[in-house]
Amino acid sequence: MRIAIDGRALLGERTGIGTYTDAIARGLAARPGAEVGLFAPRPFPTAANGSGPVSLHTDNHHFGILWLHTALPRRLRRWGADVLVAALTIGPATGDTPVVSVVHDLTPLSHPEWHARRTLFGFIPLWERTVDRAARFLCVSQTTARDLVRRYPETAPRVRVAENGVDLAFFGPADDAAARARTRQRYSGGQPYLLYLGTLEPRKNVEALVVACERLWGRRRSRPDLVLAGGMGWKTAGLHRRIGRSAYRDKIHVVGYTQRDAARELYRAAEAFVYPSLFEGFGLPVLEAMACGAPVVASTADALVEVGGDAALYAAPRDPEALSRQIERALEDEDLRRRLVAAGPARAAGFGWEIAAAKTAAVVVEAAEQSP
Repeated sequence: MRIAIDGRALLGERTGIGTYTDAIARGLAARPGAEVGLFAPRPFPTAANGSGPVSLHTDNHHFGILWLHTALPRRLRRWGADVLVAALTIGPATGDTPVVSVVHDLTPLSHPEWHARRTLFGFIPLWERTVDRAARFLCVSQTTARDLVRRYPETAPRVRVAENGVDLAFFGPADDAAARARTRQRYSGGQPYLLYLGTLEPRKNVEALVVACERLWGRRRSRPDLVLAGGMGWKTAGLHRRIGRSAYRDKIHVVGYTQRDAARELYRAAEAFVYPSLFEGFGLPVLEAMACGAPVVASTADALVEVGGDAALYAAPRDPEALSRQIERALEDEDLRRRLVAAGPARAAGFGWEIAAAKTAAVVVEAAEQSP
């Protein structure tokens, strides 16, 4: 079977959907009888060439959305694709190739104010056509599946779930004291730190985390610093103003986008990982942090509770005081801390990319067999 995958998420900085796209491509390609191709409007960066037994198919097109609806259907037909996995949710408006739409979340519809204009332009006008055309919808969590069916009941017979996984490289023994010290020196001036890792954007609710940490430091200034790691998204001016006027500006370290190896080092050296997002379709950083053995404090967003289970602490995202108190517990309750450190990797081990690839392969077969 020839499985085509929309590889546009691999063209820029690797975020959660990029991680998903790469892992699913590798996982599907490892299955007997599968031939996988990654398709994109522009050449992939060198890193994408390491995707193993996956063929790359690129054009020289400047507008990804236009490419999706014009050039890609012709490409798929020439290659003989049996199925297209639309990793960015939206599938081509025309064409004969059955589409599996991967639904990460529906926040462009529910909360357009959280998104950049280009994201909305590429999603909202085209989503209804994908609802009509998709042979299957593959949701990355039960939370997302419930949201999709609630909004579009007609999709229910076509909805399946394949949860995201975590790379095995995130598991393993914790770094030794010297490695942790090197990571601290690199990212926090040698100080112990709390970690947030993710794109800096309104949905991630990072300003609330800054307020929570200020309250934590107000009670005792010697508590760990805060490291904010991740690419600069959109609508971040308010966050930067908030950090700039903070009385604890010296304790907040904005370190920018980090590659996978650096992210693993950051997780392992953190005193705790904090993820206060207002809404998530899955919450991959929570899973990665747990795999690394970092105590996790997350928001009560449904998908984060689904992922973290009883291996994390939770606080309402719009309650900085509650978030501050949960961070305090993760830092200072030694029995609780030991339980979180032990429970995290065990919980994360239940989410593997091999499992995700197996579920995806089954859905791909369904989609291909349903279509004429």
